[in-house]
Amino acid sequence: MEYENPGKQSLTAHAAGIIRSDPTLRMDAVASACGVSESTLYSRMRSIGVTPNVLRQRALCDRASELLSTTDKSVEDISSLLGFSSSSYFRKVFRSHTGMTPREVRKKRGV
Repeated sequence: MEYENPGKQSLTAHAAGIIRSDPTLRMDAVASACGVSESTLYSRMRSIGVTPNVLRQRALCDRASELLSTTDKSVEDISSLLGFSSSSYFRKVFRSHTGMTPREVRKKRGV
């Protein structure tokens, strides 16, 4: 997938947009799409108080919330689909970003 880097858009905003559009991308691919090294990407993001990995986790949790609300896929399937190393790690990350467990999100939907 190719991304354009608009001249007036800051590096951090551009990287955040890329991460939101495809949170499964590796950070070296995001950095490359932004035209910088991975270390430069991390450095710039840290300077505004966030890391690319935190943005990635937020985007993955947003996608997981969508899948939990619109599909009957199991938490394990969603975890695997989004590239988490285990469903327990997925649950931990999901809860830290949303304040809810995947089960609670699903329960709100009534599934």
